[in-house]
Amino acid sequence: MYLFSRRARLAPGNTRDAMTWATGITEKANQITGLNIGLFSSIFSPEVGSLVWSTFVPDMATLEAANDKLLVDEAYVSMLDSGAKFALGGADDTLAQIVHGEVDPNRQVEYVTAVLTVCASGNVVKGMELGVEIAQRAEKTLGAPVLFTTGSTGSYGSVGWFTGYDSVATMERALNALNEDAKFAEFIDKSVKGVYVDDPVISQQSIWRHLA
Repeated sequence: MYLFSRRARLAPGNTRDAMTWATGITEKANQITGLNIGLFSSIFSPEVGSLVWSTFVPDMATLEAANDKLLVDEAYVSMLDSGAKFALGGADDTLAQIVHGEVDPNRQVEYVTAVLTVCASGNVVKGMELGVEIAQRAEKTLGAPVLFTTGSTGSYGSVGWFTGYDSVATMERALNALNEDAKFAEFIDKSVKGVYVDDPVISQQSIWRHLA
């Protein structure tokens, strides 16, 4: 199973028109591909105005077929071109493989927390093993499933932890519980050093809100 994401950042101005376009093209892409593509916006996080379109696919062939359908659909391509004026630069695609966790398509998700980093040189295998254990330990405290992924594209050795919540209140309670879990913090302090890169620019956490 893979998590595909397309990320873009809105240029200042035309916010209302830009969001109308973003939700419209999301609906169009879902109609054409038959995939469950979600639109998310960064909130309380760096790079204000960032949007992400994401979907889960069972294999790359499914993603290829969906992309082929979009590229030959004149209405979609026209909408894509019309949205260029709203973007601050181009878009970036990422593809990540799910290492731990099950995707529930029926689960309501309104907010997602993401923690992204990269395995240090010579520690990819250890980073994968530790990543799964971190996800399992976090699940017990958060009370919510945690997906652990490894990047199929982007920085080599990139990994990520993603957790979905049905409301901002649920998310806040879970994050408070994790911050107050001394045993989890001790485990991170003892286990993570040297396994993942020690660079705050690369290792970041963010919150995303579901828009469409």
